[in-house]
Amino acid sequence: MSRVLFSVGVIQVFIILTGMIRAKILSIVLGPAGFGIIATIDQVVLTVIQVGGFGIPLFSLKFMSRAHSEGNRRFQTVFSSFLRGLFLLSIMVTILVIGITWWHPALLGVELVPYKLFILLALLNVPAMMLGIFFVHTLAAAQMTSASATLNLVVTFCLAFAASSAAWLFGMDGIYITVAITGVLTTIGSIFYIRKKLSLRVTDASAGILKELRRSPEIISFSLYGHMALSAYSITMLIARYEVFSTMGEAQAGLLQALFAIALALGAISGPLNYLYLTPILNRNIPNEDKFEKAHEFQSLMIIIVFTLSIPFLLFPNLALTLLYSSEFRPASAHLYLYVFWQSLYLIVNVYTQLLIGLDDVRFISVSSLISYIVAIVLAPYLVELFGLPGAAFALSLSVFLNGLVIPFRLAAKFRTSIPSGLWIRTIICLGGIVITGQIFSQLEEFSVTGFLARVLYIALLTPLLWKLLPDEQKRMIADMIGRFRA
Repeated sequence: MSRVLFSVGVIQVFIILTGMIRAKILSIVLGPAGFGIIATIDQVVLTVIQVGGFGIPLFSLKFMSRAHSEGNRRFQTVFSSFLRGLFLLSIMVTILVIGITWWHPALLGVELVPYKLFILLALLNVPAMMLGIFFVHTLAAAQMTSASATLNLVVTFCLAFAASSAAWLFGMDGIYITVAITGVLTTIGSIFYIRKKLSLRVTDASAGILKELRRSPEIISFSLYGHMALSAYSITMLIARYEVFSTMGEAQAGLLQALFAIALALGAISGPLNYLYLTPILNRNIPNEDKFEKAHEFQSLMIIIVFTLSIPFLLFPNLALTLLYSSEFRPASAHLYLYVFWQSLYLIVNVYTQLLIGLDDVRFISVSSLISYIVAIVLAPYLVELFGLPGAAFALSLSVFLNGLVIPFRLAAKFRTSIPSGLWIRTIICLGGIVITGQIFSQLEEFSVTGFLARVLYIALLTPLLWKLLPDEQKRMIADMIGRFRA
Protein backbone atom coordinates (compact mmCIF):
# COMPACT_ATOMS: atom_id res chain seq x y z
CA MET A 1 0.00 0.00 0.00
CA SER A 2 2.74 2.44 1.00
CA ARG A 3 4.55 2.52 -2.33
CA VAL A 4 1.34 2.98 -4.31
CA LEU A 5 0.20 5.80 -2.03
CA PHE A 6 3.64 7.39 -2.19
CA SER A 7 3.66 7.42 -6.01
CA VAL A 8 0.16 8.88 -6.09
CA GLY A 9 1.15 11.42 -3.43
CA VAL A 10 4.13 12.59 -5.50
CA ILE A 11 1.93 13.02 -8.56
CA GLN A 12 -0.63 14.93 -6.48
CA VAL A 13 2.12 17.27 -5.29
CA PHE A 14 2.82 18.14 -8.93
CA ILE A 15 -0.92 18.66 -9.49
CA ILE A 16 -1.01 21.04 -6.54
CA LEU A 17 2.04 22.91 -7.81
CA THR A 18 0.34 23.24 -11.18
CA GLY A 19 -2.75 24.69 -9.53
CA MET A 20 -0.67 27.02 -7.41
CA ILE A 21 1.20 28.38 -10.41
CA ARG A 22 -2.13 28.93 -12.17
CA ALA A 23 -3.50 30.74 -9.12
CA LYS A 24 -0.33 32.81 -8.80
CA ILE A 25 -0.52 34.02 -12.40
CA LEU A 26 -4.25 34.75 -12.22
CA SER A 27 -3.91 36.60 -8.89
CA ILE A 28 -1.09 38.78 -10.25
CA VAL A 29 -2.74 39.50 -13.60
CA LEU A 30 -6.30 40.00 -12.32
CA GLY A 31 -5.73 41.15 -8.71
CA PRO A 32 -7.90 40.10 -5.73
CA ALA A 33 -11.12 41.45 -7.31
CA GLY A 34 -10.64 39.70 -10.67
CA PHE A 35 -9.46 36.59 -8.90
CA GLY A 36 -12.65 36.61 -6.83
CA ILE A 37 -14.79 36.91 -9.96
CA ILE A 38 -13.02 33.97 -11.62
CA ALA A 39 -13.36 31.87 -8.45
CA THR A 40 -17.10 32.54 -8.20
CA ILE A 41 -17.68 31.68 -11.88
CA ASP A 42 -15.63 28.49 -11.48
CA GLN A 43 -17.82 27.51 -8.54
CA VAL A 44 -20.94 28.07 -10.65
CA VAL A 45 -19.53 25.67 -13.26
CA LEU A 46 -18.59 23.07 -10.62
CA THR A 47 -22.09 23.30 -9.18
CA VAL A 48 -23.58 22.68 -12.63
CA ILE A 49 -21.33 19.63 -13.07
CA GLN A 50 -22.19 18.15 -9.69
CA VAL A 51 -25.90 18.97 -9.75
CA GLY A 52 -26.54 18.40 -13.45
CA GLY A 53 -24.34 15.32 -13.67
CA PHE A 54 -26.36 13.53 -10.95
CA GLY A 55 -23.06 12.46 -9.41
CA ILE A 56 -22.46 9.98 -12.23
CA PRO A 57 -18.87 11.09 -13.03
CA LEU A 58 -17.94 10.35 -9.41
CA PHE A 59 -20.22 7.48 -8.47
CA SER A 60 -19.60 5.48 -11.63
CA LEU A 61 -16.38 4.48 -9.85
CA LYS A 62 -18.35 2.14 -7.58
CA PHE A 63 -19.99 0.22 -10.41
CA MET A 64 -16.91 0.11 -12.62
CA SER A 65 -14.83 -1.22 -9.71
CA ARG A 66 -17.38 -3.99 -9.20
CA ALA A 67 -17.49 -4.69 -12.95
CA HIS A 68 -13.70 -4.91 -13.15
CA SER A 69 -13.71 -7.58 -10.43
CA GLU A 70 -16.13 -9.56 -12.66
CA GLY A 71 -13.83 -9.61 -15.70
CA ASN A 72 -12.61 -7.52 -18.65
CA ARG A 73 -15.65 -8.19 -20.83
CA ARG A 74 -18.02 -6.89 -18.20
CA PHE A 75 -15.75 -3.91 -17.57
CA GLN A 76 -15.83 -2.99 -21.28
CA THR A 77 -19.64 -3.06 -21.34
CA VAL A 78 -20.03 -0.92 -18.22
CA PHE A 79 -17.40 1.58 -19.41
CA SER A 80 -19.07 2.06 -22.81
CA SER A 81 -22.53 2.31 -21.23
CA PHE A 82 -21.52 4.99 -18.74
CA LEU A 83 -19.49 6.89 -21.35
CA ARG A 84 -22.39 7.03 -23.79
CA GLY A 85 -24.90 8.08 -21.15
CA LEU A 86 -22.61 10.64 -19.55
CA PHE A 87 -21.75 12.25 -22.88
CA LEU A 88 -25.43 12.73 -23.79
CA LEU A 89 -26.25 13.98 -20.29
CA SER A 90 -23.39 16.50 -20.30
CA ILE A 91 -24.50 17.96 -23.64
CA MET A 92 -28.12 18.26 -22.48
CA VAL A 93 -27.13 19.89 -19.18
CA THR A 94 -24.83 22.36 -20.94
CA ILE A 95 -27.50 23.43 -23.43
CA LEU A 96 -30.12 23.77 -20.67
CA VAL A 97 -27.97 25.87 -18.32
CA ILE A 98 -26.67 28.07 -21.14
CA GLY A 99 -30.29 28.74 -22.14
CA ILE A 100 -31.25 29.62 -18.56
CA THR A 101 -28.22 31.88 -18.17
CA TRP A 102 -28.90 33.61 -21.47
CA TRP A 103 -32.56 34.36 -20.79
CA HIS A 104 -32.59 34.66 -16.99
CA PRO A 105 -29.05 35.44 -15.73
CA ALA A 106 -30.44 36.93 -12.49
CA LEU A 107 -31.27 33.38 -11.34
CA LEU A 108 -27.54 32.97 -10.63
CA GLY A 109 -27.59 36.13 -8.50
CA VAL A 110 -27.95 39.75 -9.52
CA GLU A 111 -24.32 40.41 -8.58
CA LEU A 112 -23.23 37.98 -11.31
CA VAL A 113 -25.33 39.49 -14.11
CA PRO A 114 -22.49 41.79 -15.31
CA TYR A 115 -20.38 38.65 -15.87
CA LYS A 116 -23.00 36.82 -17.95
CA LEU A 117 -20.74 36.42 -21.00
CA PHE A 118 -17.92 34.90 -18.95
CA ILE A 119 -20.35 32.43 -17.36
CA LEU A 120 -21.71 31.39 -20.77
CA LEU A 121 -18.20 30.74 -22.06
CA ALA A 122 -17.23 28.87 -18.90
CA LEU A 123 -20.24 26.57 -19.26
CA LEU A 124 -18.88 25.31 -22.59
CA ASN A 125 -16.30 23.31 -20.65
CA VAL A 126 -18.91 21.32 -18.68
CA PRO A 127 -18.88 18.19 -20.96
CA ALA A 128 -15.08 17.97 -20.94
CA MET A 129 -14.92 18.31 -17.17
CA MET A 130 -17.60 15.64 -16.59
CA LEU A 131 -15.85 13.21 -18.92
CA GLY A 132 -12.45 14.07 -17.45
CA ILE A 133 -13.56 12.95 -13.99
CA PHE A 134 -15.03 9.77 -15.48
CA PHE A 135 -11.83 8.88 -17.34
CA VAL A 136 -9.66 9.29 -14.24
CA HIS A 137 -12.01 7.04 -12.28
CA THR A 138 -12.04 4.44 -15.05
CA LEU A 139 -8.32 3.86 -14.54
CA ALA A 140 -8.78 3.86 -10.76
CA ALA A 141 -11.54 1.24 -11.04
CA ALA A 142 -9.10 -0.99 -12.92
CA GLN A 143 -6.69 -0.50 -9.97
CA MET A 144 -4.25 1.39 -12.16
CA THR A 145 -3.81 3.99 -9.44
CA SER A 146 -0.62 5.63 -10.71
CA ALA A 147 -1.90 5.82 -14.29
CA SER A 148 -5.12 7.41 -13.03
CA ALA A 149 -3.19 10.06 -11.10
CA THR A 150 -0.90 10.65 -14.09
CA LEU A 151 -3.84 11.29 -16.41
CA ASN A 152 -5.25 13.71 -13.86
CA LEU A 153 -1.91 15.53 -13.72
CA VAL A 154 -1.63 15.88 -17.52
CA VAL A 155 -5.19 17.17 -17.92
CA THR A 156 -4.82 19.57 -14.99
CA PHE A 157 -1.56 20.92 -16.40
CA CYS A 158 -3.06 21.48 -19.86
CA LEU A 159 -6.09 23.33 -18.49
CA ALA A 160 -3.98 25.38 -16.08
CA PHE A 161 -1.54 26.32 -18.85
CA ALA A 162 -4.42 27.34 -21.10
CA ALA A 163 -6.04 29.53 -18.42
CA SER A 164 -2.76 31.12 -17.29
CA SER A 165 -1.43 31.88 -20.76
CA ALA A 166 -4.81 33.28 -21.88
CA ALA A 167 -5.02 35.51 -18.79
CA TRP A 168 -1.48 36.73 -19.31
CA LEU A 169 -1.98 37.50 -23.02
CA PHE A 170 -5.63 38.54 -23.24
CA GLY A 171 -6.86 39.15 -19.68
CA MET A 172 -10.13 37.70 -18.42
CA ASP A 173 -11.73 37.86 -21.89
CA GLY A 174 -9.64 35.01 -23.30
CA ILE A 175 -9.58 32.56 -20.40
CA TYR A 176 -12.72 30.53 -20.92
CA ILE A 177 -12.52 30.29 -24.73
CA THR A 178 -9.00 28.89 -24.47
CA VAL A 179 -9.96 26.51 -21.67
CA ALA A 180 -12.99 25.20 -23.63
CA ILE A 181 -10.81 24.40 -26.67
CA THR A 182 -8.21 22.75 -24.46
CA GLY A 183 -10.93 20.69 -22.76
CA VAL A 184 -11.97 19.18 -26.09
CA LEU A 185 -8.36 18.27 -26.89
CA THR A 186 -7.71 16.69 -23.48
CA THR A 187 -10.91 14.66 -23.79
CA ILE A 188 -9.76 13.20 -27.10
CA GLY A 189 -6.31 12.53 -25.66
CA SER A 190 -7.79 10.81 -22.60
CA ILE A 191 -9.78 8.42 -24.78
CA PHE A 192 -6.62 7.34 -26.62
CA TYR A 193 -4.72 6.99 -23.32
CA ILE A 194 -7.39 4.72 -21.82
CA ARG A 195 -7.50 2.63 -24.96
CA LYS A 196 -3.73 2.18 -24.77
CA LYS A 197 -3.73 1.30 -21.06
CA LEU A 198 -6.86 -0.83 -20.82
CA SER A 199 -7.74 -1.71 -24.43
CA LEU A 200 -11.19 -0.22 -23.87
CA ARG A 201 -13.22 0.85 -26.88
CA VAL A 202 -15.57 3.81 -26.90
CA THR A 203 -18.36 1.75 -28.46
CA ASP A 204 -19.52 -1.76 -27.63
CA ALA A 205 -22.34 -3.75 -29.21
CA SER A 206 -23.65 -4.96 -25.85
CA ALA A 207 -23.41 -1.55 -24.20
CA GLY A 208 -26.20 0.92 -23.57
CA ILE A 209 -27.12 3.00 -20.58
CA LEU A 210 -30.73 1.72 -20.61
CA LYS A 211 -29.51 -1.88 -20.82
CA GLU A 212 -27.18 -1.23 -17.89
CA LEU A 213 -29.95 0.33 -15.82
CA ARG A 214 -32.16 -2.70 -16.44
CA ARG A 215 -29.35 -5.03 -15.46
CA SER A 216 -28.34 -3.01 -12.39
CA PRO A 217 -31.36 -0.92 -11.31
CA GLU A 218 -29.57 0.04 -8.09
CA ILE A 219 -27.56 2.51 -10.20
CA ILE A 220 -30.58 4.83 -10.22
CA SER A 221 -31.13 4.84 -6.47
CA PHE A 222 -27.40 5.05 -5.78
CA SER A 223 -26.94 8.00 -8.13
CA LEU A 224 -30.00 9.84 -6.81
CA TYR A 225 -28.97 9.46 -3.18
CA GLY A 226 -25.38 10.36 -3.95
CA HIS A 227 -26.57 13.23 -6.09
CA MET A 228 -28.45 14.74 -3.15
CA ALA A 229 -25.36 14.80 -0.94
CA LEU A 230 -23.01 15.99 -3.67
CA SER A 231 -25.38 18.73 -4.79
CA ALA A 232 -25.87 19.92 -1.23
CA TYR A 233 -22.09 20.17 -0.79
CA SER A 234 -21.65 22.09 -4.02
CA ILE A 235 -24.55 24.44 -3.23
CA THR A 236 -23.10 25.07 0.23
CA MET A 237 -19.77 26.06 -1.32
CA LEU A 238 -21.52 28.29 -3.84
CA ILE A 239 -23.61 30.01 -1.17
CA ALA A 240 -20.53 30.62 1.00
CA ARG A 241 -18.77 32.23 -1.95
CA TYR A 242 -21.86 34.17 -3.02
CA GLU A 243 -22.49 35.56 0.48
CA VAL A 244 -18.95 36.87 0.72
CA PHE A 245 -19.10 38.15 -2.85
CA SER A 246 -22.41 39.95 -2.37
CA THR A 247 -21.95 41.31 1.17
CA MET A 248 -18.20 41.94 1.32
CA GLY A 249 -17.26 42.62 -2.32
CA GLU A 250 -15.08 41.14 -5.06
CA ALA A 251 -11.80 41.68 -3.21
CA GLN A 252 -12.97 39.75 -0.14
CA ALA A 253 -14.24 37.02 -2.46
CA GLY A 254 -10.70 36.88 -3.84
CA LEU A 255 -9.32 36.45 -0.31
CA LEU A 256 -11.89 33.72 0.32
CA GLN A 257 -10.77 31.93 -2.83
CA ALA A 258 -7.17 32.04 -1.64
CA LEU A 259 -8.19 30.45 1.67
CA PHE A 260 -10.32 27.85 -0.12
CA ALA A 261 -7.55 27.08 -2.59
CA ILE A 262 -4.92 26.42 0.07
CA ALA A 263 -7.28 24.27 2.14
CA LEU A 264 -8.46 22.37 -0.93
CA ALA A 265 -4.84 21.90 -1.98
CA LEU A 266 -4.43 19.91 1.21
CA GLY A 267 -7.45 17.88 0.13
CA ALA A 268 -6.15 17.57 -3.41
CA ILE A 269 -3.06 15.76 -2.12
CA SER A 270 -4.76 13.58 0.49
CA GLY A 271 -8.22 13.10 -1.05
CA PRO A 272 -7.17 11.27 -4.23
CA LEU A 273 -5.31 8.73 -2.08
CA ASN A 274 -8.79 7.80 -0.88
CA TYR A 275 -10.62 7.95 -4.21
CA LEU A 276 -7.91 6.38 -6.35
CA TYR A 277 -6.67 3.72 -3.91
CA LEU A 278 -9.11 2.95 -1.08
CA THR A 279 -12.50 3.53 -2.75
CA PRO A 280 -11.97 1.01 -5.60
CA ILE A 281 -10.99 -1.62 -3.00
CA LEU A 282 -14.03 -0.93 -0.83
CA ASN A 283 -16.34 -1.35 -3.82
CA ARG A 284 -14.98 -4.70 -5.00
CA ASN A 285 -16.65 -8.01 -4.18
CA ILE A 286 -14.75 -8.75 -0.97
CA PRO A 287 -15.95 -9.62 2.58
CA ASN A 288 -17.07 -6.74 4.80
CA GLU A 289 -14.42 -7.63 7.39
CA ASP A 290 -11.72 -6.95 4.80
CA LYS A 291 -13.32 -3.59 4.03
CA PHE A 292 -13.31 -2.62 7.73
CA GLU A 293 -9.65 -3.59 8.05
CA LYS A 294 -8.63 -1.66 4.93
CA ALA A 295 -10.54 1.47 6.04
CA HIS A 296 -9.01 1.44 9.55
CA GLU A 297 -5.52 0.88 8.17
CA PHE A 298 -5.92 3.67 5.64
CA GLN A 299 -7.41 6.08 8.20
CA SER A 300 -4.46 5.58 10.53
CA LEU A 301 -2.11 6.74 7.80
CA MET A 302 -4.45 9.44 6.49
CA ILE A 303 -4.54 11.25 9.85
CA ILE A 304 -0.75 11.53 9.91
CA ILE A 305 -0.61 12.67 6.28
CA VAL A 306 -3.28 15.33 6.84
CA PHE A 307 -1.60 16.76 9.93
CA THR A 308 1.88 16.72 8.39
CA LEU A 309 0.74 18.49 5.23
CA SER A 310 -1.08 21.16 7.24
CA ILE A 311 1.98 22.18 9.31
CA PRO A 312 3.63 24.56 6.76
CA PHE A 313 0.38 26.49 6.28
CA LEU A 314 -0.27 26.68 10.02
CA LEU A 315 3.23 27.94 10.82
CA PHE A 316 3.70 30.30 7.88
CA PRO A 317 0.28 31.53 6.68
CA ASN A 318 1.57 34.99 5.64
CA LEU A 319 4.41 33.48 3.66
CA ALA A 320 2.09 30.95 2.01
CA LEU A 321 -0.39 33.59 0.85
CA THR A 322 2.38 35.90 -0.36
CA LEU A 323 4.23 33.20 -2.31
CA LEU A 324 1.15 31.56 -3.75
CA TYR A 325 -0.70 34.78 -4.54
CA SER A 326 0.68 38.20 -3.58
CA SER A 327 1.11 40.46 -0.57
CA GLU A 328 -2.41 41.81 -1.22
CA PHE A 329 -3.79 38.50 0.11
CA ARG A 330 -1.99 38.62 3.48
CA PRO A 331 -4.96 40.10 5.41
CA ALA A 332 -6.60 36.66 5.18
CA SER A 333 -3.70 34.86 6.89
CA ALA A 334 -5.22 34.98 10.40
CA HIS A 335 -8.13 32.82 9.18
CA LEU A 336 -6.18 30.21 7.22
CA TYR A 337 -6.03 27.63 10.02
CA LEU A 338 -9.86 27.58 10.21
CA TYR A 339 -10.07 26.49 6.57
CA VAL A 340 -7.28 23.95 7.05
CA PHE A 341 -9.27 22.53 9.99
CA TRP A 342 -12.42 22.26 7.85
CA GLN A 343 -10.66 20.41 5.06
CA SER A 344 -8.77 18.12 7.46
CA LEU A 345 -12.02 17.18 9.18
CA TYR A 346 -13.61 16.53 5.79
CA LEU A 347 -10.78 14.22 4.68
CA ILE A 348 -10.92 12.21 7.89
CA VAL A 349 -14.70 11.82 7.84
CA ASN A 350 -14.65 10.97 4.13
CA VAL A 351 -12.74 7.73 4.74
CA TYR A 352 -15.71 6.27 6.61
CA THR A 353 -18.16 7.90 4.22
CA GLN A 354 -16.56 5.84 1.46
CA LEU A 355 -16.65 2.78 3.69
CA LEU A 356 -20.43 3.09 4.09
CA ILE A 357 -20.78 3.56 0.33
CA GLY A 358 -18.68 0.45 -0.21
CA LEU A 359 -21.01 -1.38 2.18
CA ASP A 360 -23.98 -0.29 0.02
CA ASP A 361 -25.39 1.89 2.79
CA VAL A 362 -25.75 4.74 0.35
CA ARG A 363 -29.17 5.96 1.41
CA PHE A 364 -28.15 6.54 5.02
CA ILE A 365 -24.92 8.42 4.32
CA SER A 366 -26.56 10.48 1.57
CA VAL A 367 -29.48 11.55 3.76
CA SER A 368 -27.10 12.27 6.63
CA SER A 369 -24.88 14.41 4.36
CA LEU A 370 -27.90 16.20 2.91
CA ILE A 371 -29.23 17.16 6.35
CA SER A 372 -25.83 18.35 7.55
CA TYR A 373 -25.32 20.52 4.47
CA ILE A 374 -28.82 21.96 4.74
CA VAL A 375 -27.85 23.14 8.22
CA ALA A 376 -24.77 24.79 6.71
CA ILE A 377 -26.79 26.36 3.88
CA VAL A 378 -29.22 27.88 6.37
CA LEU A 379 -26.54 29.16 8.75
CA ALA A 380 -23.93 30.32 6.20
CA PRO A 381 -25.50 33.75 5.46
CA TYR A 382 -25.80 34.56 9.17
CA LEU A 383 -22.32 33.31 10.02
CA VAL A 384 -20.70 35.22 7.15
CA GLU A 385 -22.57 38.38 8.12
CA LEU A 386 -21.58 37.96 11.78
CA PHE A 387 -17.96 36.76 11.48
CA GLY A 388 -16.91 37.65 7.93
CA LEU A 389 -14.48 35.22 6.28
CA PRO A 390 -14.28 32.89 9.33
CA GLY A 391 -18.06 32.47 9.12
CA ALA A 392 -17.78 30.45 5.92
CA ALA A 393 -15.29 28.11 7.59
CA PHE A 394 -17.56 27.72 10.62
CA ALA A 395 -20.53 26.76 8.43
CA LEU A 396 -18.58 24.22 6.38
CA SER A 397 -16.90 22.68 9.45
CA LEU A 398 -20.26 22.33 11.20
CA SER A 399 -21.73 20.44 8.25
CA VAL A 400 -18.84 17.95 8.18
CA PHE A 401 -18.92 17.54 11.97
CA LEU A 402 -22.63 16.73 12.00
CA ASN A 403 -22.18 14.18 9.24
CA GLY A 404 -19.20 12.56 10.92
CA LEU A 405 -21.00 12.41 14.24
CA VAL A 406 -23.56 9.84 13.09
CA ILE A 407 -21.21 7.51 11.20
CA PRO A 408 -19.87 5.59 14.28
CA PHE A 409 -23.43 4.96 15.47
CA ARG A 410 -24.40 3.63 12.04
CA LEU A 411 -21.41 1.29 11.89
CA ALA A 412 -22.25 -0.06 15.33
CA ALA A 413 -26.01 -0.39 14.78
CA LYS A 414 -26.08 -1.96 11.32
CA PHE A 415 -22.70 -3.61 10.83
CA ARG A 416 -21.78 -4.48 14.43
CA THR A 417 -18.37 -2.89 14.16
CA SER A 418 -16.66 0.12 15.68
CA ILE A 419 -13.84 2.53 14.99
CA PRO A 420 -10.75 1.54 17.05
CA SER A 421 -10.07 3.73 20.08
CA GLY A 422 -6.57 4.44 18.81
CA LEU A 423 -8.01 6.11 15.72
CA TRP A 424 -10.28 8.27 17.87
CA ILE A 425 -7.28 9.45 19.88
CA ARG A 426 -5.27 10.20 16.73
CA THR A 427 -8.19 12.11 15.23
CA ILE A 428 -8.65 14.28 18.33
CA ILE A 429 -4.92 15.00 18.52
CA CYS A 430 -4.79 15.87 14.82
CA LEU A 431 -7.76 18.24 14.77
CA GLY A 432 -6.99 19.76 18.16
CA GLY A 433 -3.38 20.22 17.12
CA ILE A 434 -4.43 22.09 13.97
CA VAL A 435 -6.58 24.56 15.95
CA ILE A 436 -4.03 25.10 18.74
CA THR A 437 -1.10 25.43 16.33
CA GLY A 438 -3.01 27.86 14.15
CA GLN A 439 -4.12 30.03 17.05
CA ILE A 440 -0.69 30.19 18.69
CA PHE A 441 1.41 30.92 15.63
CA SER A 442 -1.04 33.39 14.11
CA GLN A 443 -0.09 35.60 17.06
CA LEU A 444 3.69 35.31 16.51
CA GLU A 445 5.38 37.22 13.69
CA GLU A 446 6.74 34.63 11.29
CA PHE A 447 10.27 35.97 10.84
CA SER A 448 10.84 37.78 14.10
CA VAL A 449 13.54 36.21 16.26
CA THR A 450 11.02 34.92 18.80
CA GLY A 451 8.50 33.75 16.21
CA PHE A 452 11.04 31.93 14.05
CA LEU A 453 12.76 30.20 16.99
CA ALA A 454 9.35 29.13 18.33
CA ARG A 455 8.57 27.52 14.97
CA VAL A 456 11.92 25.73 14.81
CA LEU A 457 11.41 24.39 18.35
CA TYR A 458 7.87 23.26 17.49
CA ILE A 459 9.07 21.30 14.45
CA ALA A 460 11.94 19.77 16.46
CA LEU A 461 9.52 18.51 19.11
CA LEU A 462 6.86 17.39 16.64
CA THR A 463 9.07 15.35 14.27
CA PRO A 464 9.90 12.46 16.67
CA LEU A 465 6.25 12.28 17.76
CA LEU A 466 5.04 11.92 14.18
CA TRP A 467 7.73 9.32 13.53
CA LYS A 468 6.56 7.30 16.54
CA LEU A 469 2.96 7.36 15.32
CA LEU A 470 3.94 6.26 11.81
CA PRO A 471 3.12 2.59 11.04
CA ASP A 472 6.11 0.22 10.79
CA GLU A 473 5.57 -0.33 7.07
CA GLN A 474 5.90 3.38 6.36
CA LYS A 475 8.96 3.65 8.63
CA ARG A 476 10.69 0.90 6.67
CA MET A 477 9.80 2.54 3.37
CA ILE A 478 11.19 5.92 4.48
CA ALA A 479 14.34 4.32 5.88
CA ASP A 480 14.80 2.47 2.59
CA MET A 481 14.39 5.70 0.61
CA ILE A 482 16.92 7.51 2.82
CA GLY A 483 19.37 4.61 2.39
CA ARG A 484 19.03 4.76 -1.40
CA PHE A 485 19.47 8.52 -1.37
CA ARG A 486 22.68 8.25 0.64
CA ALA A 487 23.97 5.51 -1.65
